[in-house]
Amino acid sequence: MQLDQTHVAIRLRTLSEIGDLSMVMIRRYPESLLIGFSLGAIAWASANMLLLAWIPWQESGYGLDDASAAAEISRYMLWMTLLVILQAPAAGVFTTLYLGQAVFEKRPTWKSVSREVGRQFMRWFWVLGVKRLAVPTMVLLAFRWGQPLSGLWDIFVPIVLLLTITITRGSRPFLPEILLLEQCPLRSKTESMITMARRSKSLHSPMSSELSGRFITITLLLFGMFGSCLYTLIWFRGITLGYWNFMSLTVLLFFFPLSLWCVAGISVIMRILSYLDTRIRLEGWEVELAVRAEAMRQFGTDEQLNTTPSLTTTRGQAAVSKSAKLVQASGAIR
Repeated sequence: MQLDQTHVAIRLRTLSEIGDLSMVMIRRYPESLLIGFSLGAIAWASANMLLLAWIPWQESGYGLDDASAAAEISRYMLWMTLLVILQAPAAGVFTTLYLGQAVFEKRPTWKSVSREVGRQFMRWFWVLGVKRLAVPTMVLLAFRWGQPLSGLWDIFVPIVLLLTITITRGSRPFLPEILLLEQCPLRSKTESMITMARRSKSLHSPMSSELSGRFITITLLLFGMFGSCLYTLIWFRGITLGYWNFMSLTVLLFFFPLSLWCVAGISVIMRILSYLDTRIRLEGWEVELAVRAEAMRQFGTDEQLNTTPSLTTTRGQAAVSKSAKLVQASGAIR
């Protein structure tokens, strides 16, 4: 394995280049979405169906074209969209690990990815599922099952949750990568250990303004892509079956959430590439890889240098320092 010969070129990129590279990654690694994201999303999508499908199903018995039905359908769409946004990072754990390894390995096996997801389950589920409000929101909706529309619970609460997501995701978007790829512990009694909180602060704080701007831009882009996906599904049904009605159970129960999940999968890929770009800007990651690669060629495998050929950074700085000293001592770098 050559750390300086990655399958994704490690260099600075603009936001437009990150978006373009995301499409290239989907074409080159389609299984990252078709298999990886599907594995992660299917359980969340099934739970969402159980929590919210009763709303359009109940309204379809009275007709979906009156004012009362419009209010209930808007309620369904708002909550479904909010749930997918909250669940996307947790649903993308397979994709995150797969593409994180694919930077160095052309085709990592799904067996190894699944094993790693299972090994770290409690860590990522607690942070991405519970602390980032996906599971608490699902519990709230479970208690609201079968209840009529409420201004407090179905308008005010979703708006507050949406603002919370915007603040936390905009300023701290890379927690999945910190947990799964860098494998920083949640807490440690050792002062020198880089915990998730410390790593998150060091990675996000210097670029908080730019990351927030990128978050808003990508959100607008993904909203347009969602509209395109939804229209494509409706158009395909219309062409094949001759049925163009937007307000139908097929659209509400299947096409609408499917479009949301397709866009959520793309957002995971864009986030990973933005994470790589942030590390390059802040840490000179391409230099680190070049130093470690040269040290491996001169002195043996990466295990002998007490580090791993991955995105792990808990011991990364010490390993880079040690590698640099070894390379300089040999005269390999001048």
